[in-house]
Amino acid sequence: MMTGEQMIHKAAMEIMQEVGVNIHNEKAAEIFKKNGIRMEGNTAYFTEEQVMHWVKKAPESFTLYARNPRYDTVIGDGHINPAPTYGCAFIDDWEGNRRRGSMEDYVKCLKLVQAEDSYSINGGIMIQPADVPEESAALWMFYAALMHSDKAIMLPTGFKDEMELMMEAACQAFGGKEALVEKPRMIALINTVSPLSLDERMLDCLMILAEYGQAVILCPAAMLGATGSLSMAGTLASGAAESLAGIVLAQMIRPGTPVVFGVQSTAADMKGGITFACAAPEGTLMQGFGANLAKFYGLPSRGGGCQTDAPVINCQAGYESMLTFSSAYRHGINLIMEAGGVMDSVNATSFEKMVIDFEIIRQVKTAFTPIEINDETLNLEEIKEIGHDGSFVTSDYTLDHYEDVYSPHIGERNAKGADYFKKGIDQEMNRLLETYENNRPVLEEETGKKVREVLKKSGMDDEYFVKAERL
Repeated sequence: MMTGEQMIHKAAMEIMQEVGVNIHNEKAAEIFKKNGIRMEGNTAYFTEEQVMHWVKKAPESFTLYARNPRYDTVIGDGHINPAPTYGCAFIDDWEGNRRRGSMEDYVKCLKLVQAEDSYSINGGIMIQPADVPEESAALWMFYAALMHSDKAIMLPTGFKDEMELMMEAACQAFGGKEALVEKPRMIALINTVSPLSLDERMLDCLMILAEYGQAVILCPAAMLGATGSLSMAGTLASGAAESLAGIVLAQMIRPGTPVVFGVQSTAADMKGGITFACAAPEGTLMQGFGANLAKFYGLPSRGGGCQTDAPVINCQAGYESMLTFSSAYRHGINLIMEAGGVMDSVNATSFEKMVIDFEIIRQVKTAFTPIEINDETLNLEEIKEIGHDGSFVTSDYTLDHYEDVYSPHIGERNAKGADYFKKGIDQEMNRLLETYENNRPVLEEETGKKVREVLKKSGMDDEYFVKAERL
């Protein structure tokens, strides 16, 4: 009898061979043709033998190297790495007021993530800065991440020209193309277009990243009954076909390119319209099974966590964020994206929600830490000595270890009044920003100059770089 993973794989292979995957990129289509993939129009048809030949060339795990070696990040091999909010256009405040994001907002996100120990990855589209021209926003976000963080880099995926300039600038920052290939520094999200398509812009970015040996996340985000089958198994099979097509292309360009097999598919709420229900329980089930599929293919996995469909910070936002992150952590997903700040079905980022999510991540990690059992922790001598009527409050073990008990950074166990929670969030946010200022990462002046010279080829004005540095 076949396992569930084998059944999904068999279905995905049948889809890839009989239905195919649309490839909306002439260069990518030519690469597939040259490597024996049957192309009819813009549709690629794969045999199982072809798919598995290329997938097996990808590493089971890999390391993303940070400017600060303390933050070198292993993706795969049992490691679980949260990464912050991604893909949001708006900022929501505590009261639920919404506005477009700005450069200042983006840098504040960078600072908070840099200061929070739960993360070793920073950057990406944490908030789309509306005060930067769209055609160069990805370049500005990349530069700001270099200026304000020394953690491993999540790249924004912009236009083809932007990605090429980011790779050229990264060569200046990290010792050249060969050094980048040897030690990948960046990872980027390549979304598929469900059902069964890969678009021109994402494929351009994928091919450039593979050329430079940088890590690529292939990830469908289908909605059950809308852009995917209403059945979870069916959507998993078609999503696997989409992801595998991109992974095959990356390996054709550079065998051994680090790739991540992702699932971000979830339910569609069809009451009153079609809404992407990013925090639905079905999403946690599919993403958890996606981790099993990644192991089946010998690849690292990606999912989401700390997600909510709530439009304001409330009980719904709390329980959905805890559900999605704890599920991802329990399933051992190697890269948990959107874990910090996401609101309203990935439409907005909230600084207060980000601080709440930091607390969720810490608590989940603590809750899933195995209990340490040894002669010291059994503490038998003290238990025997105190017996039936004594107290452990002033015992030696308690006095030596009472700080080992987890203490929340926000929220209180003996709180008074209704405003304690918001006050705690504000205090923690200020603490993190102060921690950042006291430990501000420094990009060498000469390196920064070389990076700016490359990025200026886009036509960006100096004012944008100056503001990135001063914020």
